[in-house]
Amino acid sequence: MPTIPESTAAPRRRSLLLSGLVLLLALRVLFAFTLQVDSDEPQHLHVVWAWTQGLLPYRDVFDNHTPLFQLLMSPLLALLGERADIVPLMRLAMIPFYALALWAGWRIGCALWSRRTAALATLLTALFPFYFVLSAQFRTDDLWSPLWVLAVLVGVTGAPGLRRMAASGLLAGLALAVSLKTTVLLIAGAIALALVLLIWRCSGRRLAAASSTRGAIAFALAAALPLAVFAAFFTAEGAWAQTWYCTVQHNIVPGLGDWSGHRLAHAMRLSVFPALLLLSAGVLWRTLRRTTDAERWLRRSVVLAGAVLYVGALISYWPLVPAQDLLPVTPMLMLGLVALVERDHVARGAITARRALPLWVLLFLLFDLGVILALRPPWRDRAAVQEAHLAAVLRLTRPDDDVMDAKGESIFRMRPIYWAFENITQQRMKLGLIPDDVAAGLVRTGTPLVDDYRMPPGAQTFIEANYLAIGIGRLRVAGLLLDAPQAGVPVRFRVNVPQTYLLVDATGTVAGVLDGTLLDGPRRLAAGAHELTVSRPGRYALVWAPAMTRGLRAADLFAH
Repeated sequence: MPTIPESTAAPRRRSLLLSGLVLLLALRVLFAFTLQVDSDEPQHLHVVWAWTQGLLPYRDVFDNHTPLFQLLMSPLLALLGERADIVPLMRLAMIPFYALALWAGWRIGCALWSRRTAALATLLTALFPFYFVLSAQFRTDDLWSPLWVLAVLVGVTGAPGLRRMAASGLLAGLALAVSLKTTVLLIAGAIALALVLLIWRCSGRRLAAASSTRGAIAFALAAALPLAVFAAFFTAEGAWAQTWYCTVQHNIVPGLGDWSGHRLAHAMRLSVFPALLLLSAGVLWRTLRRTTDAERWLRRSVVLAGAVLYVGALISYWPLVPAQDLLPVTPMLMLGLVALVERDHVARGAITARRALPLWVLLFLLFDLGVILALRPPWRDRAAVQEAHLAAVLRLTRPDDDVMDAKGESIFRMRPIYWAFENITQQRMKLGLIPDDVAAGLVRTGTPLVDDYRMPPGAQTFIEANYLAIGIGRLRVAGLLLDAPQAGVPVRFRVNVPQTYLLVDATGTVAGVLDGTLLDGPRRLAAGAHELTVSRPGRYALVWAPAMTRGLRAADLFAH
């Protein structure tokens, strides 16, 4: 079979690689503008916006994440300003984080395995469906993932020393400042390291105990630095109690997710971590006896065992395990998978073209791409719903108008209550640990617009009675529908949300007599009982007046 000269093959490989990168980038950009908006994305963006307004997270707005990601994103949001397409534009800023995580994973593979193994694992990671889709969204995990992979890269490659361990610890500390889920990564990594060193000692090899201890101390001190800086900052702002509650206490709640359920299922989950620990110990012992490069075995083992034990710890001990929690370890798990398959091929004497893309990798990539396109077809603009919602909010309200939503979906507007209704808050409300104060907040602030989504039962009843659907997604505007069966006969009703109201029918603004005086335009109504008399029978609506002057059609109020 004729062979291609190396002088010709190398440029071809570079051209193929460049073409693949361009196609991957184009797909990422396309997904940024068409992928359905997850509820976490506007929640993060609302906190980012709060930073741009001089508000302080935890004290002025609720957030249960550590603050680094939102703080870093605030200059970009301030530059872009208030706009309906803000989610896709901010998603574009996630592409460099995606590329950085892939590059760091590739560098780990090159250092500990081979360029071939690194390249194949990076390809599989880049198009792994949940990894591709979740890293395309605007979420804290997009920064968390590359920071952790970089921490591993710095820690396990190159000559060991205090500076390297301190640099690795600082990167891990920055990951902690993005997400406290890094604690699980650190604990799993520490257990993996202890297990590897134990097996190392049991095999008769020596350890440099003093240098290892100094390295661990340097890592720990550097890792604590970012959180110490943020703790000092929020303490100086008088918000340490709120910061501690939101980032730590709030997230620990009984009966959450996998902390509840059937005893047998719970016992099976608890057994996953010890089972993986025992399995890892057996595999590590066997591979150490066969290795010809003990130092490389040590580094590989810490990387892979740490990733595997992290997954086991999530399954066994973490109450909620969303797929994004796996982003930081996916590059390492893919390296392990590729290395295992490649070793198996060598063990079986399989003959492969070392520079060719293996058939199994090609099939996996095609399968992954097919899954992505089937489940999240980019030719369907599923982000348009959120964009239309946000466009309506920006058109109907002004910066000083509150908007009630579940998690900050309106992004650029303050909410009348403190809590965001993510899963943990909802569980706390079910347990009575957080009161349902939505109705009180709506009344206190005179909130004119509501996004009718994820509301507690009591709040939902109040909203349906005091807000009118306007035909734009789940948005409702402050108002009441009034039936007047006879002309000249007073209609008695109660206003619960104090605001400026206008009387309309399906054709537009109409006049009437309200509380004994002529109503022919906007009027401020206090909470309480009122009486309306109209000159002809029919159906009317009292609606928040500014909405009518900002483009809301009267007919839309009567169509639902």
